[in-house]
Amino acid sequence: MRLACWRRRSAFANFSKCKHFIARGFVRRRAIIKVRFRGTRKPARETRALPGMNATIVFDPVLPIGAIVALALVFGALTAMSYWRIGALLSAPKKVMLTTLRVFGVVFVILLLLQPSRLELIPPVTTSRVTLVGVDSSRSMAQRDVPQGTRSDAARIALTDAGLLHSDGTAAEDELRLFKFSDNAAPVTNASQFDTTGSTTRLHSAVTSLLGSLRANEAARAIVLFTDGHDFEAVNPAKTGFLARSRQTPIYAVPTGRQGKVRDVSTRITSYLPYCYVKQKARLTAALRVIGCELETLEVDLWRDGSWVQKQRIEVGDEAEVPVTFEVTEPKVGQFEYEIRVRPLEGEVDRENNIALTYLNVIDQQIQVLFLEGSPYWDGTFLQRSLIRNEKMNVDAVIAYGPERTRVLRKKEGAGAFKIPTTLEEWRGYDVVVLGREVNRIIGAEGVKQLEDYVKNRGGAVVFSRGRAFGDLATQSELEPVIWGDQPAEHVRLAAAREGQALAPFRALTEQQQRADESLPDLIAVHPIKESKTLAATLATAKSATTADPVPAMIHRRFGEGQVLSVGVDGLWRWAFNAKVDGPNTFFDRFWDQLILWLMAGRDFLPTEKFSLRTNSGNIPAGEKVWFRAIQRDVSPSVREMSLIISQAGHEIGRTTLAVADGAAPDRLTAEFLPAKPGKYEATAQLPDGTRASTRFFVFDDNPEQTEVATDLNYLRRLCEASGGRVLQPEELRQLLSELKTAEAVTAPATRLCSVWDRAWVFWLLGLLFGADWYLRRRWGLQ
Repeated sequence: MRLACWRRRSAFANFSKCKHFIARGFVRRRAIIKVRFRGTRKPARETRALPGMNATIVFDPVLPIGAIVALALVFGALTAMSYWRIGALLSAPKKVMLTTLRVFGVVFVILLLLQPSRLELIPPVTTSRVTLVGVDSSRSMAQRDVPQGTRSDAARIALTDAGLLHSDGTAAEDELRLFKFSDNAAPVTNASQFDTTGSTTRLHSAVTSLLGSLRANEAARAIVLFTDGHDFEAVNPAKTGFLARSRQTPIYAVPTGRQGKVRDVSTRITSYLPYCYVKQKARLTAALRVIGCELETLEVDLWRDGSWVQKQRIEVGDEAEVPVTFEVTEPKVGQFEYEIRVRPLEGEVDRENNIALTYLNVIDQQIQVLFLEGSPYWDGTFLQRSLIRNEKMNVDAVIAYGPERTRVLRKKEGAGAFKIPTTLEEWRGYDVVVLGREVNRIIGAEGVKQLEDYVKNRGGAVVFSRGRAFGDLATQSELEPVIWGDQPAEHVRLAAAREGQALAPFRALTEQQQRADESLPDLIAVHPIKESKTLAATLATAKSATTADPVPAMIHRRFGEGQVLSVGVDGLWRWAFNAKVDGPNTFFDRFWDQLILWLMAGRDFLPTEKFSLRTNSGNIPAGEKVWFRAIQRDVSPSVREMSLIISQAGHEIGRTTLAVADGAAPDRLTAEFLPAKPGKYEATAQLPDGTRASTRFFVFDDNPEQTEVATDLNYLRRLCEASGGRVLQPEELRQLLSELKTAEAVTAPATRLCSVWDRAWVFWLLGLLFGADWYLRRRWGLQ
């Protein structure tokens, strides 16, 4: 009994091992089939068909064929040995029955290891193939640098010669799609719709649009682009090419336009002066963008109201942009039109962009100046006398000589009794306020606050002519751009700093110091900076024998809507002595004259004006809005809006309304206008007092499509090669399209494996064979 029980346990354990082995094989088989369906099986493991069978049934063995054959031989030998030993205990029918069950079980296990599968073909998806043709419609395609006329004309003729267009301009084939592109691609039905009105070229967006135009059942044979290669989207051409390659669409580019170096010069105004004074030097500055004419000499002319004025010869180096400056002086009041023209170069393609235009407003109204000095010294005395002598200025001066003792000087006779400003509106009656030392003794702490409001919120201009002007109140005010220290360096020379080199007073300083016969004397001292405010710019520096490096000497700062200037040197009055100059025209007078005029040029108001009308610039790029600003010197609550008429060539082209935009600033009225096209414009406002105010501005077309006109062959080559295409010549187009049309797509047929053994009945049958074998062996008394 004990032996029988042990035999049953042993047999059950063997059956459990067999089931575990089969289960592991099943799990592995499922994993392998799953990997095969994902297409990640290694190609080294090939499927095989049994000899004499249809090739659609293949085997994908789990183990190498040799290992499976070895397992079959081992299982067969073990079966034969087993039944050879027990053959004497059983009758022939029983031996046949057990042998059959065991052999079929082994065969089924071997078949499972071979993994028989059915190879099925996946029918390909049927798609219609089209050719996409895009023609650049940006403004650079209007260049006339090809024998056919414009670049756009050359593209149209090339399409016709290649047989892609009928004589009426329509596509010659249904499988041909025509597009025009600039910042995007748009389909066209006729070649007559190809234009040159696009303001920019964005090739990546255009290619994306072309690919996006395909329907669900369509594929593109290729994209053919007629373009000069100008791209302003700043996308790497390789990225655009890879995008097309991912859609199996090569890009072929046909370059249009002159290749190599194109010669071109374009002019752009870079300075804007709202106004200048009669007999005052004004600078007109422009930038010359040069292409293909490096290391040459350019001849630049200045024209005034249609008449030639000056000429300059500019030596061009290897820079892409060269500045040019003209100095002009107007003897009369008015608004004058100036043009800076570059004479056309030999072989220059585009000559329309050689001219730039601006306006200069010349006035003669006196500047209202208030001079305040609480601690008289030579610097203040000389400056006060210089300002009073200046014909451009009307000066009121207040000088304190002691406690409660002041002296008032008024340049304008019959102006009446003077009153120190006590309200913001009274401060606004002055264009510039010049301060000496200890000014708080004259205007008090409340006056200091009003002066700060006058600059910050009313656009005033204040000059600290002797450094600290408010004594102990300096640290409590935000008005001073810098707080000067008390340990000056002596015997210094003044020089223009980088920020001041382009300004008229400091250019004059540099020129004067370069004259050996009229060199300027040293100044007495320069004060160190104790504290500096943000956004402060150094206009001039001073250097002495005791200082290693130059130190700031004149500081300018924009404060709110106004501006302040602080002078940190003592002894400027020494510039007023010159034995070679008679009268008041010393360098001291000229320097302060230019300095005050420069400060006034940054203000919104003309002197003595009750209303001021300004534009944000005299030169407006096409496509941008021009902003108008009208300011009331004396705020009237009833003035909330004014009509503004825009005219061109004497004809009204539009109207807008100047209105108060911010309730906290009722004195400022604003408006905007979008010019429809380049040209000269004039804006006229009807003022509440019945008068009119006008301002002129010029709208120019500064489009890089018309200044960078050379065909970029390198860009097109990189774009095409990244997509699998190439750059074509127009005569190669017909052959290429013929090849694209007749070539058949040769692709390997897609297949998939479907298992023929992954069925429930297979495993039930396998279990039945081994289970019946085990059961009969135990029933017949075998181990």
